[in-house]
Amino acid sequence: FFLPEEEREPHATRESRVMRMGGSRSRARVAAFVAVVAFIAASASVSGASALNVTSLEETLSHSPERWTYWSNTQLTEFVQGMERGSPDRCKAYTIGESAMGQSLWVLSVTKVPGVIKPGRPEMSLEGVPAFLYVGNMHGDEPLGRQLMFYLAEELCAGAAEEPAVDRILSSGVVHLLFSLNPDGFDLKTRGNANGVDLNRNFPDAIKRKGNLTLLGTEEPESEAIARYAAQLGTTLVGATLLHEGALVVNYPLDGAVSGSKVRREANPSVDDALFRYLAQRYIDVQPELQRNPEFPTGKVQGSMWYPVYGGLQDYLYLGIGAYCTTVEMNDQKWPDEVDLPRFWKQHRASMYAFLDAYLSQGIMVRFRANEPGDSVVVKAAGASLQVARAFLDLEAGEEVSVHFPVPTGAYKVAAEWQGDDPQHPELAAAEVEVRPDARASLTLARPLPAARGGPMRVAGLVDLSDASSSGPSLVGTANGERREEGVPPSRPGERNYRLNVQGGMTSDRQQPLRDAVLQNLKNRVESTHNASWKRSHRAQEILHASYFSTGLMVFLFVAIVGLAACRVDKAPRTRARGLV
Repeated sequence: FFLPEEEREPHATRESRVMRMGGSRSRARVAAFVAVVAFIAASASVSGASALNVTSLEETLSHSPERWTYWSNTQLTEFVQGMERGSPDRCKAYTIGESAMGQSLWVLSVTKVPGVIKPGRPEMSLEGVPAFLYVGNMHGDEPLGRQLMFYLAEELCAGAAEEPAVDRILSSGVVHLLFSLNPDGFDLKTRGNANGVDLNRNFPDAIKRKGNLTLLGTEEPESEAIARYAAQLGTTLVGATLLHEGALVVNYPLDGAVSGSKVRREANPSVDDALFRYLAQRYIDVQPELQRNPEFPTGKVQGSMWYPVYGGLQDYLYLGIGAYCTTVEMNDQKWPDEVDLPRFWKQHRASMYAFLDAYLSQGIMVRFRANEPGDSVVVKAAGASLQVARAFLDLEAGEEVSVHFPVPTGAYKVAAEWQGDDPQHPELAAAEVEVRPDARASLTLARPLPAARGGPMRVAGLVDLSDASSSGPSLVGTANGERREEGVPPSRPGERNYRLNVQGGMTSDRQQPLRDAVLQNLKNRVESTHNASWKRSHRAQEILHASYFSTGLMVFLFVAIVGLAACRVDKAPRTRARGLV
């Protein structure tokens, strides 16, 4: 997840920094030993504080040594197919496309939500069920996340699923695991794919293309496959996390700098910055290593304040799809030794579960219906520490929409605005809800009836689901404001025919990856993001320029003082040494 060599800043060259700071190999080994001992000591308290106590680590570590190796692409295929055979009611394996060399891009979806996975049938019904996506091995020479996802999948699909904390996650939504986005690069041990392209610079960029995130058709097959997959998941995809190596930090949008600079750090937070910082903290809170990383003292960083990235998947999924996407850099060293895999699984296991809990188990689920053709609805939720919003454009009459906000606990005011012929005076429905730990608050908002419009706001219904097991799944959803093709009716009134066909890939009522309505939505999001962040970003540039000036002035003064001192020494009277007579 680093810039190419010619674009790297000195601070981004992790290997050279480690060499400068390191010293001898013996000292490095001693430091590593001390770190491992410290982590083992801390893990006892962490495991006690964590609600996740799935299959014991002792049991996990008792597997045969072959387990702790980097599994091949052939083994990946055998693994996902085996997981489906072993738990057909909970797991579904399928491909979303092929790599440049024709290798399958496998996804394993796991859930206990009734009706989503039907054994023996090639489809998954995803309407209204929140989902989260882990993406591994985007860079071929970064396989750690890919391998740890195997161990996670084992626990989700097999014995650990009876653990209450894991049961809560799987009963609240769907976990999608894309183990390797770059299987060719894995085989070649290269950053790029078989065509030598860095996939994390291969997506339409909102800054470089002024908000136009339409695929050009020139993207690599791997990039096109995940873009199509995410677009077809639509509003069901609450969030995603990309697993990389080369540092130890949680990174969040926005990655691009407003100025377009490739090397200068600039603050460019998104409109959802507070939410991203909360989500990142959930991963950090259960991992001591992230809490004591001297390079990133807080354990997290907003992308463009680390180094700017353009054409990355993180910003594309956030701005183009509406998914709250983050990136986890899992280790300073890329492709770490296999002997260290048990340690890394211990290190990241609780954090990976914490993300699933944060994105799926807790938050606010809002449901609403479009009453008239062409309705555009903005859903907002505001709490003490943050506020979030999503826009749905050009809906169809009777279309039902569900949206999940993965927010922290607390009281929230939730509102839906139907923006009709007069956008300056939207029609409102509102309610107040309380988000409790590890639970989802669910409510339905209805557009005011014609007789009530212009009067007080009204709420169609409000249900507080404090029990996560009942927060499930029988919800009706829709894709992001998409319009049906003529002649393609919905499955039933008000419901988008939205499904995953694991034999033929994703299918939906409309095959175009990015609809006109979605494109307009993301353009509005990009514009609002830039407006909100420009002043802060501009101020950061002013501070940076001022620091350059002050540093130069200090250097000049230092040189002047040293020069004056040298002159005084040269002009000082010299005494001759007198000899003895």
